[in-house]
Order: sequence, then structure tokens, then C-alpha cells
Amino acid sequence: MIALIVLVAAVCIIWIVMPGGDRNAEESAASGAGSGGSADSGDSAGSGGGGGGEDMVQAEDNGTSPEAEADPGPEMPWFYDKALAERYEAFAAESPWLAFEDVVWMVNVDLDKPPYEEVSDAADPLDKYALVNKHFALPADFSPPDLVPIGKSMMREQAASAMNEMIAAASKEGHYLWVQSGYRSYDLQASLYNQYSARDGSEAADTYSARPGHSEHQLGLAADFNTITSAFGDTPEGIWAAENCWKYGFIVRYTLENTDITLYKPEPWHMRYVGRDAAGAMLDRGIISFEEYWVKYANTDF
Repeated sequence: MIALIVLVAAVCIIWIVMPGGDRNAEESAASGAGSGGSADSGDSAGSGGGGGGEDMVQAEDNGTSPEAEADPGPEMPWFYDKALAERYEAFAAESPWLAFEDVVWMVNVDLDKPPYEEVSDAADPLDKYALVNKHFALPADFSPPDLVPIGKSMMREQAASAMNEMIAAASKEGHYLWVQSGYRSYDLQASLYNQYSARDGSEAADTYSARPGHSEHQLGLAADFNTITSAFGDTPEGIWAAENCWKYGFIVRYTLENTDITLYKPEPWHMRYVGRDAAGAMLDRGIISFEEYWVKYANTDF
């Protein structure tokens, strides 16, 4: 009788204990799976869980990698013209040292073309931002209507006023500046260029003299100071003018740094009026040529 009681008690204990043990084991397993597993589980059981595995399989099925990103290519500047895309590509191949943005603005002003070929008309010659160079020309009959005397020459009224301010400021600091040459007509420029060409040959003349219709002097916005020699840049007057001209709306148009753009030898005596805003902006942004400023900030075609 005692043996029977002991046997029944043992069976009851086993029935009560075993289901609880199974539940604890299942909960432990579930807890382990939810927390990312133990340190021994490695990368395969770690951070991603089941979802990461599914994403990886789906990415592989689509033929892509989750780390792979499409190359967006160069960011297009706001002055990019899709009609010139082939020219941009060709010029970039010819000039691999140039940044893409530089390629774009240079092509926009035809610097990918030989000078004096396929010349374009200068847009609005009466605009103070008018661009005139070896690729953009003025009509033979263009003459500004608001020319006023300055020194022995003439300039447009607004430019002459700013020039007089600069000359007065220089004088207060002991520097004597005067306008040697301001406005020149198409015919006068033709006469000068022909003289230089006859003397030195057209190839040499093109490095220091504009062909008729391609001179900023015809705009009435340019002036040559004092002695028209490279030595002017090293004089106290030349140094002062280069450092201070922007305050009065002028820039030194042809410098050693922008020779590859202007295609002229440096002319420290040649100042071009562009207005105080433009001259200050060029200085602040480190823009060395008016061509670049014109494309990016003055021309509204792009």
C-alpha cells in the first residue's frame, strides 16, 4: 500500500514539472532570437534579423547591391545650355585639366572656337555689361549717345563720372592719373590696328591690339591710363589703380592671369567700367576675367 502511494506521487510530480520546463526552454529560445543572439552567433545572427536577410535576397534578385549607388555625374551649373552639350563634351576632352563648370562657361562665350571666326554680335552695346572681345563684335556704325569729355578723350557719362572720382581719390593720396585714351570709333580702331599689323604683322598685332569692332574702347567704357607701357603696372600710380579701381566700378581687363581667356598680353594701363556691383563681386568671388562674370551673372540667356 505504501509502495502504491509513492508511485502515484512520483507520476504527479513528473506531470507538473515537465510542461513548465518545456515552456521555459521555448521562452528562452524566443528571447535569444529576438535579442540578436549571443556574441558567438557572429554577423549572420546579429544586427539585421530576418528582415535584413529578406532585403538582401530581394536586392540580389533585382540584380543590385544595397551598397551600390548610381553615379549622378557632374552637377549641371545654372548656366548650362543643353543645346551646347556636344561642344561641352568636345572641349572637355581637349582640356581635361578644366573643371566641368569652367568648360561650360568657356564654351558659352565661344572660347572653344578660334578667335575672329564665327563671330557673334555683342548683345546690347549700351549695356554696361556688354561683352566685346575676339568672339563678340560691335557694329561699325555704333557710337554711344552719351559721350562726355574726360581729359583729352571721351567716355560714356556714367563711366566718366566714376573715372573722375577715382582720379580725385588717387590725387588725394599723391598719385597722378589721367586718361590717355578713352572712346575710339570703329574707323579709328581700324586705322590703329592696320598700322600695327603693317609694322609687326597681323599675328603679333593680334596679341596687343583689337581688330575694328572688337575693341572695348568703342563702347565708351574703357580707358588707358598715363603711359601705355607695361612699366605702368609697377609704378605707384599703376599699383594704386589696380588695388583701388574696383571701388569705382572698374577692373583691370587684361592681366597675366587671364591671358588664356582674353588672348591679349597684359595691359595694366587698360581699365574697363563694369559698375561697382560687378567689380566688387568679381573681387569677392575671385573671378579673374569679365567673360566668366558675364556668363554667370550678367547674361540672362542661360
